[in-house]
Amino acid sequence: MVRQYLRLEFVTVDADPAPWSRLYQDVDPDLLADARDRSSSRRGMWGTELQDPEALDVVADVALCVVEVEGPVEKEVIYTRVRLAWGLGRAGQVVRDRIDRALRRLLEQGKIAHVGTAYDRPGHETEFARTPTERCARGVAEVLGAERQLVLRNVVDEGPGVQREDLLREAARFFGWDRLGADIRDALTGAIDALITAGDAIGSKGGLMPA
Repeated sequence: MVRQYLRLEFVTVDADPAPWSRLYQDVDPDLLADARDRSSSRRGMWGTELQDPEALDVVADVALCVVEVEGPVEKEVIYTRVRLAWGLGRAGQVVRDRIDRALRRLLEQGKIAHVGTAYDRPGHETEFARTPTERCARGVAEVLGAERQLVLRNVVDEGPGVQREDLLREAARFFGWDRLGADIRDALTGAIDALITAGDAIGSKGGLMPA
Protein backbone atom coordinates (compact mmCIF):
# COMPACT_ATOMS: atom_id res chain seq x y z
CA MET A 1 0.00 0.00 0.00
CA VAL A 2 1.46 3.33 -1.06
CA ARG A 3 0.72 6.25 1.19
CA GLN A 4 0.54 9.75 -0.19
CA TYR A 5 1.20 12.81 1.90
CA LEU A 6 0.04 16.33 1.20
CA ARG A 7 2.52 19.11 1.66
CA LEU A 8 1.00 22.21 3.22
CA GLU A 9 2.47 25.61 2.59
CA PHE A 10 1.50 28.67 4.60
CA VAL A 11 1.52 32.00 2.83
CA THR A 12 1.20 35.50 4.22
CA VAL A 13 -2.20 37.03 3.61
CA ASP A 14 -2.17 40.60 2.38
CA ALA A 15 -3.61 42.61 5.25
CA ASP A 16 -2.83 46.09 3.93
CA PRO A 17 -5.33 48.77 4.96
CA ALA A 18 -7.84 49.99 2.43
CA PRO A 19 -6.43 52.70 0.13
CA TRP A 20 -9.18 55.05 1.27
CA SER A 21 -8.27 54.73 4.96
CA ARG A 22 -5.58 56.20 7.18
CA LEU A 23 -4.63 55.93 10.85
CA TYR A 24 -5.95 58.86 12.86
CA GLN A 25 -3.23 61.41 13.62
CA ASP A 26 -3.88 63.32 16.82
CA VAL A 27 -1.92 66.38 17.79
CA ASP A 28 0.88 65.79 20.27
CA PRO A 29 0.17 67.39 23.70
CA ASP A 30 3.70 68.86 23.75
CA LEU A 31 2.98 70.62 20.45
CA LEU A 32 -0.17 72.13 21.93
CA ALA A 33 1.67 73.33 25.02
CA ASP A 34 4.36 74.83 22.80
CA ALA A 35 1.74 76.64 20.69
CA ARG A 36 0.19 78.02 23.89
CA ASP A 37 3.53 79.19 25.30
CA ARG A 38 4.76 80.76 22.05
CA SER A 39 1.48 82.61 21.53
CA SER A 40 1.38 83.82 25.14
CA SER A 41 5.00 84.96 25.04
CA ARG A 42 4.53 86.79 21.73
CA ARG A 43 1.67 88.78 23.23
CA GLY A 44 3.34 89.44 26.59
CA MET A 45 0.76 87.31 28.36
CA TRP A 46 2.92 84.60 29.86
CA GLY A 47 0.94 82.32 32.17
CA THR A 48 -2.47 83.47 30.95
CA GLU A 49 -5.39 81.21 31.78
CA LEU A 50 -7.78 79.82 29.20
CA GLN A 51 -10.73 81.45 30.96
CA ASP A 52 -9.20 84.95 30.74
CA PRO A 53 -11.15 87.19 28.31
CA GLU A 54 -7.84 88.64 27.09
CA ALA A 55 -6.58 85.18 26.12
CA LEU A 56 -8.80 84.87 23.02
CA ASP A 57 -5.93 85.12 20.51
CA VAL A 58 -3.89 82.55 22.44
CA VAL A 59 -6.83 80.16 22.52
CA ALA A 60 -7.31 80.72 18.78
CA ASP A 61 -3.68 79.83 18.08
CA VAL A 62 -3.99 76.58 20.03
CA ALA A 63 -7.29 75.70 18.32
CA LEU A 64 -5.69 76.42 14.93
CA CYS A 65 -2.88 74.01 15.80
CA VAL A 66 -5.49 71.30 16.46
CA VAL A 67 -7.27 71.89 13.16
CA GLU A 68 -4.03 71.95 11.17
CA VAL A 69 -3.02 68.54 12.51
CA GLU A 70 -6.36 66.75 12.95
CA GLY A 71 -8.64 68.48 10.46
CA PRO A 72 -11.34 67.78 9.57
CA VAL A 73 -12.13 67.67 13.26
CA GLU A 74 -15.35 67.98 15.24
CA LYS A 75 -15.76 70.70 17.86
CA GLU A 76 -15.93 68.20 20.74
CA VAL A 77 -12.39 67.06 19.90
CA ILE A 78 -11.19 70.66 19.74
CA TYR A 79 -12.68 71.28 23.19
CA THR A 80 -10.72 68.31 24.55
CA ARG A 81 -7.41 69.24 22.93
CA VAL A 82 -7.52 72.92 23.92
CA ARG A 83 -8.41 72.27 27.55
CA LEU A 84 -5.58 69.71 27.76
CA ALA A 85 -3.16 72.39 26.53
CA TRP A 86 -3.97 74.20 29.78
CA GLY A 87 -4.10 71.02 31.86
CA LEU A 88 -7.81 71.33 32.60
CA GLY A 89 -9.70 68.17 33.51
CA ARG A 90 -12.98 69.23 31.93
CA ALA A 91 -14.40 71.87 29.63
CA GLY A 92 -17.09 73.82 31.49
CA GLN A 93 -19.39 76.34 29.86
CA VAL A 94 -16.93 79.24 30.28
CA VAL A 95 -14.17 77.24 28.59
CA ARG A 96 -16.48 76.17 25.76
CA ASP A 97 -17.59 79.76 25.22
CA ARG A 98 -13.95 80.89 24.97
CA ILE A 99 -13.16 78.17 22.45
CA ASP A 100 -16.33 78.91 20.46
CA ARG A 101 -15.34 82.57 20.22
CA ALA A 102 -11.84 81.60 19.14
CA LEU A 103 -13.21 79.34 16.40
CA ARG A 104 -15.50 82.11 15.15
CA ARG A 105 -12.51 84.46 14.95
CA LEU A 106 -10.49 81.90 12.97
CA LEU A 107 -13.43 81.45 10.58
CA GLU A 108 -13.73 85.22 10.10
CA GLN A 109 -9.99 85.42 9.40
CA GLY A 110 -10.25 82.64 6.82
CA LYS A 111 -7.73 80.47 8.66
CA ILE A 112 -10.17 77.58 9.05
CA ALA A 113 -13.35 76.48 7.27
CA HIS A 114 -16.56 74.63 8.11
CA VAL A 115 -17.02 71.07 6.82
CA GLY A 116 -20.53 70.26 7.93
CA THR A 117 -20.32 70.46 11.71
CA ALA A 118 -16.53 70.01 11.69
CA TYR A 119 -13.58 72.35 11.10
CA ASP A 120 -10.77 71.98 8.60
CA ARG A 121 -8.09 73.83 6.69
CA PRO A 122 -9.54 75.96 3.86
CA GLY A 123 -9.66 74.04 0.57
CA HIS A 124 -8.84 70.67 2.15
CA GLU A 125 -10.99 67.77 0.95
CA THR A 126 -11.93 64.68 2.95
CA GLU A 127 -10.12 61.95 1.01
CA PHE A 128 -9.67 59.35 3.74
CA ALA A 129 -11.60 57.80 6.59
CA ARG A 130 -9.44 57.45 9.68
CA THR A 131 -9.12 54.39 11.89
CA PRO A 132 -8.53 54.50 15.67
CA THR A 133 -5.11 54.17 17.27
CA GLU A 134 -4.04 53.11 20.75
CA ARG A 135 -3.77 56.77 21.72
CA CYS A 136 -6.90 58.06 20.02
CA ALA A 137 -10.25 56.31 19.65
CA ARG A 138 -13.07 58.63 18.60
CA GLY A 139 -16.67 58.33 19.70
CA VAL A 140 -19.45 58.52 17.15
CA ALA A 141 -20.02 62.23 17.84
CA GLU A 142 -16.34 62.88 17.09
CA VAL A 143 -16.42 61.30 13.62
CA LEU A 144 -17.67 63.69 10.97
CA GLY A 145 -20.47 62.67 8.66
CA ALA A 146 -18.25 62.80 5.56
CA GLU A 147 -16.01 60.09 7.02
CA ARG A 148 -18.96 57.88 7.93
CA GLN A 149 -20.34 58.19 4.40
CA LEU A 150 -16.92 57.49 2.89
CA VAL A 151 -16.64 54.19 4.76
CA LEU A 152 -20.19 53.13 3.95
CA ARG A 153 -19.85 53.99 0.27
CA ASN A 154 -16.60 52.05 -0.10
CA VAL A 155 -17.96 48.99 1.72
CA VAL A 156 -20.93 48.98 -0.66
CA ASP A 157 -18.63 49.40 -3.66
CA GLU A 158 -16.43 46.52 -2.53
CA GLY A 159 -19.33 44.23 -1.57
CA PRO A 160 -22.38 44.94 -3.75
CA GLY A 161 -25.57 43.55 -2.26
CA VAL A 162 -24.44 43.99 1.35
CA GLN A 163 -27.37 43.96 3.76
CA ARG A 164 -27.96 47.08 5.81
CA GLU A 165 -27.31 45.36 9.16
CA ASP A 166 -24.01 43.93 7.93
CA LEU A 167 -23.07 47.35 6.55
CA LEU A 168 -23.73 48.94 9.93
CA ARG A 169 -21.53 46.38 11.69
CA GLU A 170 -18.71 46.76 9.17
CA ALA A 171 -18.68 50.53 9.48
CA ALA A 172 -18.77 50.32 13.29
CA ARG A 173 -15.87 47.87 13.25
CA PHE A 174 -13.86 50.25 11.03
CA PHE A 175 -14.12 53.01 13.62
CA GLY A 176 -13.36 50.66 16.52
CA TRP A 177 -16.88 50.52 18.00
CA ASP A 178 -17.52 47.09 19.50
CA ARG A 179 -21.28 47.41 19.72
CA LEU A 180 -24.08 49.08 17.81
CA GLY A 181 -25.55 51.33 20.46
CA ALA A 182 -28.53 53.54 19.67
CA ASP A 183 -26.33 56.60 19.00
CA ILE A 184 -24.04 54.69 16.63
CA ARG A 185 -26.93 52.99 14.86
CA ASP A 186 -28.76 56.30 14.38
CA ALA A 187 -25.66 58.08 13.05
CA LEU A 188 -24.75 55.31 10.59
CA THR A 189 -28.35 54.80 9.48
CA GLY A 190 -28.59 58.51 8.77
CA ALA A 191 -25.38 58.31 6.74
CA ILE A 192 -26.74 55.39 4.69
CA ASP A 193 -29.97 57.27 4.00
CA ALA A 194 -27.92 60.32 2.95
CA LEU A 195 -25.94 58.20 0.48
CA ILE A 196 -29.14 56.86 -1.06
CA THR A 197 -30.70 60.32 -1.23
CA ALA A 198 -27.57 61.71 -2.90
CA GLY A 199 -27.62 58.89 -5.45
CA ASP A 200 -24.32 57.40 -4.26
CA ALA A 201 -25.94 54.07 -3.37
CA ILE A 202 -29.11 52.20 -4.28
CA GLY A 203 -31.27 50.41 -1.73
CA SER A 204 -33.00 47.19 -2.80
CA LYS A 205 -34.40 43.98 -1.34
CA GLY A 206 -31.18 42.28 -2.35
CA GLY A 207 -29.08 44.72 -0.33
CA LEU A 208 -27.34 47.98 -1.07
CA MET A 209 -25.74 48.44 -4.47
CA PRO A 210 -23.31 51.01 -5.86
CA ALA A 211 -24.96 53.75 -7.87
